[in-house]
Amino acid sequence: MAKEITFVANARASEGAAWVYHSWLMFRLHWPRYIGLTSLYLLLMQLTATFTGPLVVLLNPVLSVGFLAAAWHHERGELPELQHLFAGFRSNWRVLVALGGVQLLGLIVALTVGLLASGLSFEQLKSIEEQGNVPPEALLRVMLVTLAITLPVTAAMWFSPALVVFSDASFAMAILASVRATFANWLAMSVYGITMFALSVAAALLMAPLLYLLSPTTALTLAMLLVVPLTAIRMISDYICYRRVFHRGEVLEPRSA
Repeated sequence: MAKEITFVANARASEGAAWVYHSWLMFRLHWPRYIGLTSLYLLLMQLTATFTGPLVVLLNPVLSVGFLAAAWHHERGELPELQHLFAGFRSNWRVLVALGGVQLLGLIVALTVGLLASGLSFEQLKSIEEQGNVPPEALLRVMLVTLAITLPVTAAMWFSPALVVFSDASFAMAILASVRATFANWLAMSVYGITMFALSVAAALLMAPLLYLLSPTTALTLAMLLVVPLTAIRMISDYICYRRVFHRGEVLEPRSA
């Protein structure tokens, strides 16, 4: 009989912001290592996308587990290592790839329904920047419908990789527990999402004046210097969210000095 997965429900709204804060603290302690880990992650995702296109989504849960592993070791007194990025290939990788399939299918369904609801074609959507002849209301409808459909997909994927790796959950059990935990803590999750978005907007606004003054090459380099730390904090926050929801109150003993 499968072990029941328990979690905290109805977390306070302020906890959503606290998750981001604790992710920043963890990043700050070993930021060069997390920068290296994130840079390698982004490079691998970009290279995979070059050859596989949208199928790169299948690999995302496998590599995201690397940040869970790095944060797990960090929290226990060890150092985050580049080798942690490949922990997903040694931890039920077939289930993790299946989770990527759910994410990819959900994105395809959401975009398809959004296009049908707006009356637009995929070619029109791709040529927005070039032609600019798409009615704003149609574009807004695509965005709203797509967002509405991707919300349950996001809930299904939020904790699933962590549950597969740390709780040895099956495919169905991980998705079910992730959905239940996400919606049971919807207020804290919403504040978390708003805080991450606000952090990204604030960083972009601070950098924007410099981007106009610098050469394209320098501006691109500066933009990457902004994207990498934010991505690192975002990936670390997956572990923080999981620990606070599924293992609140657990006392850890450092594994090394």
